[in-house]
Amino acid sequence: MTLADGTTASTPLSKSERKACHLARDAFYACTREQGVDFVPGAAVPLKCLDLRKKFTESCPASWVKHFDELQEANARRAKYLAATINRAADTAAGSLTGKPQQH
Repeated sequence: MTLADGTTASTPLSKSERKACHLARDAFYACTREQGVDFVPGAAVPLKCLDLRKKFTESCPASWVKHFDELQEANARRAKYLAATINRAADTAAGSLTGKPQQH
């Protein structure tokens, strides 16, 4: 499809191409989690995940890869925040059971 400014829009992915993209994405991020890494854009990819990253970037449009990477980073930040909040709440609750003063 040619746009008014003369550039061309990319052809939408077919259902099977989208499925391949999503499977490659899921496999890559699962690998990084197995390696104990919260992948962030621009960070080094664990060696065991290099082939999966390559397949991911080859299976998905670059704009999708960027979006998925940013989403993954945001989810990792959110998970760390929630874990810290839960740990603080558990420490505060434990204080009342152990005779320690509760933190407010």
